[in-house]
Amino acid sequence: MALNMRTSQAGLDVIKAFEGFRGRSEALPNGRWIIGYGHMRRAREGLRVSEAEAEAILREYDLPPVERFVMRCVLAPMSQNEFDALVSLAFNIGAKAFASSDVVASMNGGNRLEAAEAFDHWRRAKIGGRIQIVDALVRRRASEKALFLNAPGRMPVASSRLYRALHDSEALPAPQPKREILVEHRPEPNLATPQIETATPTTARTATEEAAQSVREQMVRILGEGSLESPETEASTDGATPEEIRAAVSELAGADEASGVTKSVWPQREDLPPPPFLEQSDLDPEPAQPDLDPILSPDVIDDLEEVEVTEESIARAIEINHAMDVEAREGSIFAALPFGVLAIIGAALGGFGLASQFGMVSPDATEQGTFAMYLPSFLMVLGGLLFLVMSYYFMRTLLSDD
Repeated sequence: MALNMRTSQAGLDVIKAFEGFRGRSEALPNGRWIIGYGHMRRAREGLRVSEAEAEAILREYDLPPVERFVMRCVLAPMSQNEFDALVSLAFNIGAKAFASSDVVASMNGGNRLEAAEAFDHWRRAKIGGRIQIVDALVRRRASEKALFLNAPGRMPVASSRLYRALHDSEALPAPQPKREILVEHRPEPNLATPQIETATPTTARTATEEAAQSVREQMVRILGEGSLESPETEASTDGATPEEIRAAVSELAGADEASGVTKSVWPQREDLPPPPFLEQSDLDPEPAQPDLDPILSPDVIDDLEEVEVTEESIARAIEINHAMDVEAREGSIFAALPFGVLAIIGAALGGFGLASQFGMVSPDATEQGTFAMYLPSFLMVLGGLLFLVMSYYFMRTLLSDD
């Protein structure tokens, strides 16, 4: 149970954003009045408030009872963000609904992930006598859940290389009923080709045959009848074959008439390495037919050309790399030069202090006293530290680019 917690500015921003500001009192359908950021208890007709006054009413009048109620209901320890999200939820759904909600039960049970998921149970409202999911409530629950899960500290890692997200069927509100869909295909008549009525009986076509016939008619309108005519297809009533469809697509893509090879800018599937956590069976559960799959077709090649590397280009590259290394080494020397100068100054100060300590350098008579007694020791310590530190950074700068 939390003690004396108050809603932070982050929680106030969420509540204010979804409650909306009303500068003057407005009548509700149930006959009550509302003003400011959702204030109703003292609202009446003809009142006006500013945004600062509305925020003060929300913070000091409306939220304290809700905050005390949340602290009484939730017995588990809460972070500030969790408390803010729960206050926003309780302020929106009411005290009775909040106390009996799965959010409170999961929090008291110590399962915060289930508590976060339970926020989505409060997305429906009764509008026009019909209970339905409301867009504003979906957005408010999402913001509250994001605030609830925003724990202090480092953000948990959910890399796609570590976790492979799966479809959660249990998260759906209700399974969608299965319905049969009847698709009626009516091909457009070809005005260029005269229609000849025959008395031959027609047989019912399957969906695949209808789709093939539709593709063939579109190719005829684009390319003309002569590009797809063949003795076999004229006598057949099964629609275009897969070979004809592939030939038509190849012509649209700009196939080479001499070689019959289609150039493609698609990356080859073999060039894309699978993630380390996937097996090959997961990527290709069923082998695709090479005649129907344009990516696996042996006639598809990429547009990359072979590049010949000569010895002159190799020597030129080595020369350029050597020049870059020399330039980088010179730059490191210039960068380390200030540290070397400071190290020399430190050595000079330490040497001067050491010489004064052993009487090699005698100070003036005006400097005799307590300060002159401790000055050599101070100079030795300061000079030694400055020499060691600057020498370390001098060597580190020199060796950093090697």
